[in-house]
Amino acid sequence: MDNPNYQAPAFPPQIAQDNLGRVIAPIAGMSKLEYFSLQLLPTFLELAKNTKLASNGKPVTAPQAAIEAAKQLLDELTKLRQNENSNLSVIE
Repeated sequence: MDNPNYQAPAFPPQIAQDNLGRVIAPIAGMSKLEYFSLQLLPTFLELAKNTKLASNGKPVTAPQAAIEAAKQLLDELTKLRQNENSNLSVIE
């Protein structure tokens, strides 16, 4: 399941002006999946020192576990956002 949210920019570009007054829009660097995976990686590296990591019964490395956990986190955040949007109602 390749969620398009995985490849969305972690830090969306914002329009700014340089010191000469020209408008610039920096290009986004990391995707959300890359950013969250990197944030989770130290935890899984620490866990891997004392325990064997597994996903669905198969052994995985710390980076693989971090990527899987990041995907699960992004999926849950997407569900939460969809639930919030569906619960909004217009009051007139």
